[in-house]
Amino acid sequence: MSNQNQNHNDIIEIFKKNSDNFSTRTIDFLNNTITIIYIKELTDRQSLSQFIVKPLIDAEYNSRLNAQTVLNNIIYLDDCKIKSEKNEIESFIMTGFTVILFSDSTDYLVANVKTVPHRSIPDPEFNYVLRGPRECFIEHLDTNISLIRYRLKNKNLRISYHTVGARSKSRVAVVYFEDIANNHAVTQIKQRIDSIDIDGILESGELQSFLLNHKLNLFPQMGIVERVDMACDAMLEGKITIYIEGSGIALIAPKTFREFLWSCEDMYDNKYIGFFLRILRIISLILTSIISSLYIATVAFHSDLLPSQYIIMIAQTRSQVPFNAFIEVMIIEIIVELLREALLRVPSKYGTAIGIVGAIIIGDAAITAGIFSPLLLIVVALSLICSFIPSDFTLVNPFRIIKFFLIILTAVFGFFGLVLGITFVLAHLVSINSFGVPYFAPVTPFIRKDAIKSVFYNKALAKKRPYFLNLKDATRTSDPPNTD
Repeated sequence: MSNQNQNHNDIIEIFKKNSDNFSTRTIDFLNNTITIIYIKELTDRQSLSQFIVKPLIDAEYNSRLNAQTVLNNIIYLDDCKIKSEKNEIESFIMTGFTVILFSDSTDYLVANVKTVPHRSIPDPEFNYVLRGPRECFIEHLDTNISLIRYRLKNKNLRISYHTVGARSKSRVAVVYFEDIANNHAVTQIKQRIDSIDIDGILESGELQSFLLNHKLNLFPQMGIVERVDMACDAMLEGKITIYIEGSGIALIAPKTFREFLWSCEDMYDNKYIGFFLRILRIISLILTSIISSLYIATVAFHSDLLPSQYIIMIAQTRSQVPFNAFIEVMIIEIIVELLREALLRVPSKYGTAIGIVGAIIIGDAAITAGIFSPLLLIVVALSLICSFIPSDFTLVNPFRIIKFFLIILTAVFGFFGLVLGITFVLAHLVSINSFGVPYFAPVTPFIRKDAIKSVFYNKALAKKRPYFLNLKDATRTSDPPNTD
């Protein structure tokens, strides 16, 4: 028996020992043996039978078959390639490919007849808009890439594939425009993906934690996106998008603070409406962070700031409350956070009932019993409503934590503590960068042209992309204008 034949048999024996994981199909042809190895759960078995097995059985050749002959003249597949590295066979099969081995050759064929069950294109969940496309990403990577290619028909679109996880072998795709995106950011992202050393990554949130500049930072340094149109617009803006199989949420980098407050409706609607909505989101983010602290500072430290009639009214409503302002606020804020989590986790049919019980029954009973002040319930309800207005929940979540940080500082130092806490948060925000881009750009460092565009954002008015991204091509039009 030849060495090649022995190697072939040794490989077959290895896979037969793991028969629970792998399936094999052997076809004898003259003095040559062809063995097909695959995982039946990841293989389109009808295509395997029709385009590989049947043509091999029906083949009429007077000489031995080899990989090149089978590829060129027999099987009916477009995605098939010749390989010779023995140590890659198992990796190909575990990824879902079908491997065709030849007993008298070290070359083998890798055929793509994969099939992965996946859901249809859904409607958006957390980026819902009144106007705009409804297409969203799903957990199937190839489907997501096809949605991108359908919208961006350009030769400069680059898709770089990587594999992460020693056990999961999850595919990651880095997608960007080669003639627009910043080379340094692209290289940095690819290097960080390739340097990941872990047994498995199954979701984009896990992948994101390995790509951040500062892994312990509270604020998000990468954006998330579920809508196809938003991902395409980000790439046209010069951003890089990252997809991982098994996740319906993509990552965007770099990302600045102001962009977390944008919605895709800002691009589709009137620019003045977009400006008004962005101001509304900024106000809501500020209110959800500090309004409870303002209540403590006013009631416990600086009640003289209010008109006398309001001071008397507040004193009367709090006369039966057994707690000081700090304890009162902490208790009701924790209850509100519990209700928020309950509404997110329970089945949707129970959500309305929990909301009614929490907001009406418990609230009314607490006021009647004199546990909480009615004014505080209004304050906390306003804070909760404001937390839902910003379009990206990944920015709101850090401010939920900051809210408690400001409450504690205010309870200790009054208005001085509140101002101190706000100053600390702002100083921290301006010190962050996202893949080399300042987090608070274009405010710090101040770039006048980009700042004006961020106020009235409209592509018809802004012929150039943001300067702070340091892109290869800052001009949006095919014929760059002389003026901005």
